[in-house]
Amino acid sequence: MSDLGRDLLLHGGRIYTVDQRDSVVEAMIIRDGEILATGSSSELLALAGSAARKIDLDGRAVVPGFVDAHPHMDDVGLGMVLPSFNNPKSIDEVLEIIRAEVAKRKPGEWIIFNPIATEPEAFDYPQIFGEHGWPTRHDLDKVSPDNPVYIQPLVMIAPGAAIANSAALKLAGVDRNVKVPDGVVVCKDDDGELTGVFLDYNFPKAMPDNFGGFHPGRAVFPMIPPISQDIVARGIEAAMQAFNKAGITTIYEGHGIPKPQQRAYLDLWLRKALTVRTYFVISYPVSIYNDAGARDRLIAETALYAGGDGFGDDLLKFGGLGFSFDSATAIGASLMREPYMGAQGRPWTGVQLTADENFRDILFRAARAGLRLQVQCAGGGAIDKVLGMFAEIDRESSIRDRRFVIEHCQFPSADNMALCRELGVIPTSTTNFLWNYGSVYLRSFGPRLSADAIPFRSWLDAGVPVAQSTDGRPFDPIFSFWQMLARQDGVTGRTFGLPAQKLTRAEALRLYTYNGARAAFWEHRTGSLEAGKLADLVVLSDDIMTIEEDRIRDAKVLATLLGGKPVHDTGLFT
Repeated sequence: MSDLGRDLLLHGGRIYTVDQRDSVVEAMIIRDGEILATGSSSELLALAGSAARKIDLDGRAVVPGFVDAHPHMDDVGLGMVLPSFNNPKSIDEVLEIIRAEVAKRKPGEWIIFNPIATEPEAFDYPQIFGEHGWPTRHDLDKVSPDNPVYIQPLVMIAPGAAIANSAALKLAGVDRNVKVPDGVVVCKDDDGELTGVFLDYNFPKAMPDNFGGFHPGRAVFPMIPPISQDIVARGIEAAMQAFNKAGITTIYEGHGIPKPQQRAYLDLWLRKALTVRTYFVISYPVSIYNDAGARDRLIAETALYAGGDGFGDDLLKFGGLGFSFDSATAIGASLMREPYMGAQGRPWTGVQLTADENFRDILFRAARAGLRLQVQCAGGGAIDKVLGMFAEIDRESSIRDRRFVIEHCQFPSADNMALCRELGVIPTSTTNFLWNYGSVYLRSFGPRLSADAIPFRSWLDAGVPVAQSTDGRPFDPIFSFWQMLARQDGVTGRTFGLPAQKLTRAEALRLYTYNGARAAFWEHRTGSLEAGKLADLVVLSDDIMTIEEDRIRDAKVLATLLGGKPVHDTGLFT
């Protein structure tokens, strides 16, 4: 790690600044965590003087630290610290992992697993297990007769398979007559007995899952112990370190996070251990949409400390409220303008989580309290309604400088884009959805509408600075940078919307750096490599701006600097 009292000179590289001219320079001087100057190697070597610490980049590429505008770092962390299967190829492999976890636990202790598979590989399940299908409670009982075992459903797949062993079913008092919410299918054998498999078509899931881990009383298994504060903290710290290694220096958690995660971020900040700049939004739970008292308390409480553009410093900031308005496109449940085929094989227009009048009232109350609004609205019908409500709020009091946000927003219209430009609304989305769920898009919406999904090129042509994100699936920015260009389905290999939605690499880099920083009101501090800004940068093994497109995914992050200090380093700085 560089001495705080000594300038750091990087020279002999290709430094992509993402300034207004997309300048590429050879060298940079860093002083006290900020960029002092950029320019040619010869002029900055002369300017730096003999006392500076000099790092020869040897022709390597440097880009601003990546800014993920919707990463769910907390959920990524839970995936890292809870026991996982990592896309097993057989039932025996599943059972060996459970057996190993049982050996670590006390008799009778609940064991909660991450879902069996992750996207896009999850679409190969359960057929990958052959005629047997999903493992049943009888399979799980062989390796865990006494410890209750529960395997969470995959949140963004319909159906997501939740699986419980006999000990878990017994503790839950569940038998063949169990009552479940709409959208949950109870699997039974030929004799009508439970197999332990529950197929959940909902989003959020009715069955317990990481996404709803802080909401007690979930269907069938309300007695599953809530995720502890310690696990939350360990998860966020593990994910933070993985983000450092991946080259992510800033995150904007616009979907909203609940109090346990908020506490974990604050604890990291207090310990001076936070190594990813974090702007988080306070979660407005769906569970209180129809509770006027809880609504008023949350809005009043949040307005005390998270109004305007947020409260905090250059490392941790929190501001506004985060909402969901419709369900997930990934499970064929987003609110669309026209009927389409849903996951359960019947036509519909999707899910709206609360009535227009109620949601409008909530947004108006929050906006009048001085709170910034961030709303997840995936389908075209949801985007139309949410932007219409934003426009109504604007007519009462201008929102043009408040940077309200719409998130996911996979199916915007030209009118939506024009209204975002007029109102100063920031859209965040991710081309990773095409990689993970392109096959669902094709099945639900057909090839024409699927090709128009996540139209980054159209957003830019409309003059709207859209920001790239990952939704944490996967969070790797090198992969996601490639996917912005390739727009490929990870299941079928099909591409979507090319060449009409093709981005230049300079545009893609700006979406993933400067535009993301704007979402966090941090563009004056980070998001580009310019004099006076924080020295947040990534040194790459290969130049992702010039190498063949199909080689981009092979590039590695050699070092990540946050404020001029390495938070990940393979040997360049140490």
